[in-house]
Formats: sequence, structure tokens, C-alpha cells
Amino acid sequence: MFSDGDVRKINPAERAGEHYLFSIPGWELGNFLDKWTNRVTSSLGFGLSGEELDEAITNFSELSIQIRYAEGAHSRAIADSDTPADEIDRLEAELRERRNERRRTRDDLEERLEAEVSSTLSDLGFGGFGGSLWPPVDFRLESPPRVLVTSPRDEIRRLDSVLLSPGMTGTQSFEVEANVLEQSGLSGIVLSLGGVATFPTFVRDDNSLLRTLDLVAHEWLHAYFFFNPLGQHINASTEMNSLNETIASLVGEELGIITWERITGETFERPDDDDSSDEDDPDEFSFDDFMRETRLRTDEILAEGDIEGAESYMDERRIELQEHRFFIRKINQAYFAFNGTYGDSPASISPIGDQVDELRSLVSDVGDMLRLTRGISSYDEFLRVLEETREISEGLKVKN
Repeated sequence: MFSDGDVRKINPAERAGEHYLFSIPGWELGNFLDKWTNRVTSSLGFGLSGEELDEAITNFSELSIQIRYAEGAHSRAIADSDTPADEIDRLEAELRERRNERRRTRDDLEERLEAEVSSTLSDLGFGGFGGSLWPPVDFRLESPPRVLVTSPRDEIRRLDSVLLSPGMTGTQSFEVEANVLEQSGLSGIVLSLGGVATFPTFVRDDNSLLRTLDLVAHEWLHAYFFFNPLGQHINASTEMNSLNETIASLVGEELGIITWERITGETFERPDDDDSSDEDDPDEFSFDDFMRETRLRTDEILAEGDIEGAESYMDERRIELQEHRFFIRKINQAYFAFNGTYGDSPASISPIGDQVDELRSLVSDVGDMLRLTRGISSYDEFLRVLEETREISEGLKVKN
């Protein structure tokens, strides 16, 4: 029935995580139908009132925090063989009730936040004919799948990635990572995601309102880029992948803040806005500086051909982080390969983060930033746009 050319080749990440693979088509179909069913019933007057939705926004964030703590307590109880059975039952019941309580208002809450983010985008000029937005903002608050990322061991370079079940335990993650090493000789890591650009998009359900809006906008931007050259060339190079992620992070954060201010009526203040003129304490620990130093030193050790030395060094740094109350399950080549994709991450050594920040500083608002970058199809083109925008900005300053 099939020739050799018809046989599907699976990559090392898929082979290592084959028992935990996540099906996007099945998830999208079920959730797409569920969300539009709720949209129809809401339009008929069966949804929450405006006042109830305002309360649901606050309650959802609080419940998500409670669920996160309840999950931790439940996991620790199961791991402890001395925990009485009735205590485990009590914790399971508490966790189940919290999840059910959150689920009861999830659909209506999603619609409210979708409308708010859509309104922000329309105000910035992205609404089409009749105010319609394409693609529409459509997301599901849920635990997103995990991602397995692979990298060569002798250098930090992202190879393959595959989505895995969101319910994987730490033990199962270590098992899959060991499979990657044993089967392919690669570095692998299983990581949690904040969201996934499916349709509807996945958005992690245990964040604050501000962080949730940030992620909603971030994942919508990936869907938007799909219909523009920036997204259509995301896999053309490492730089284009990083550009997509970095622009989505910067613009998504700003869109989230604008929407948060509209919903809450409050003004967002960045930590940098502190009027204090005191100099930073040189002895104060900086996670970003620590991770950037770790990344640079790891690259140096790998360049010397000492793979085992680099891996030992990364693990020593992971343990050192715990002394500063930062707990990371594993730091390896794949960890840096994945996080280095985001130009604004301390795990990145790319200039793209600073370049995107500079471009944003040269345009009037986030809408102009998005219009300026969506048509970019290569990193060289991005650099030309940045240089042209610099020249225009300098010309305006001279005229003034």
C-alpha cells in the first residue's frame, strides 16, 4: 500500500516521547465546537451578567492560585507513604471542587476577555470591515501541553520539538529526557508552556489577570503573523524564529497592559518607573545576570570540546540557583536552546532582543510597531527597517 517515500519519518523528539504525544487536531475540534456553542447560548441571554463577569475575572485568578497550591499539596501527600488515605481523599475532593468552581464560569470569562483584547486591537486600527478582526481572538483557559525540545550536546542549537501531554509528572519528564539521550545522543528537556498558538489558542489557566491578557495577546499575534510574511517565514532561520517570538513577547505584553488598564481602571506602573534614585546594590542577586553568565560560560566550555564539563557546570549552577530561591528542574543545552529563542530572555545571547526594543522606542505606539514588522520576511530586511526607522527618527529630531 505504501512505498518507502510514503512512510512518515518521525524525529528524535517524537520517538522519545511517543507514549505521551499530544493531539492538536482532536483538541482543536472539541474546544472549537464547545466555545461556539457557549457563544450562541450567551447571545440568547443564558450567560453571566456584566457584574457577574467582573466578579468572575477576580475569582478566576484567585481560584487558579488556590488550585496550584492544592495540586502541590496533593502531589506531596501521594509521594509520602505515611499520609493517611482519608487525608488524600480530602485533598482530592478539595482539588476537584476548586477545578469545578473555576470551570463553571470559564466560558463566559473567556468571551469577556476575548472582547476586551479585540477592543484594544480595534482601537489600534486592526479591526477590518464593520470592526471585525482577523483572525478573531479565541482562546481556551486550560493547562497547555508540555513541549519536548532537543539540542546537540556539543553546541546549543534548537533541533526538534514536539508537544506532550499536559498531565505528565516529573518522573515521566525525566524518563522522556533519558530516552532522547539513549536513543539519539541528544540533549532533551520537557518544559511547561504559557500558551500554544492553536485555534482556539491555549492559554495557561493559573496566572494573574495581567499575565493572562499578556498571553492571550501573545498567542493571537502568532495567529496574526501566520497570515503575514513575518509568521510565514518563521522557520526560514534561527533569527526569524527569534524575531517572531521576541516581537510577540514585546507587543503582547504591551497589548495586555492596555487591556488590563481598561478592565481595572488602574494605571500600570513598571518597576523601572520607581522614582528612587538610589543605585542598585551590587551584592543583590540578579537572576537575569546569573543566567546570561551561565549561558556564555557554557558556550565557552562547549567550544573547548568538553561536553561533560559543560553539563556538570550547568547542573552546579542549577543547584546554586536554589540558594537564591529559584528552582529549575533541569538546565542543559536544550534548556538554553529553547529559552534562547526569545530575544528578551536572559538565556539568549542574540542581539535581537535589544534591536526589537530599539525599534519599538522609535515608533509612536504598539500598533505602528506591529504594522512595521508584520511584512518582514528575513532578518536582513528587519535590520534595514531598523536602520531606516533610525534615520527617520534622527531626521525628525534635527527638524525639531
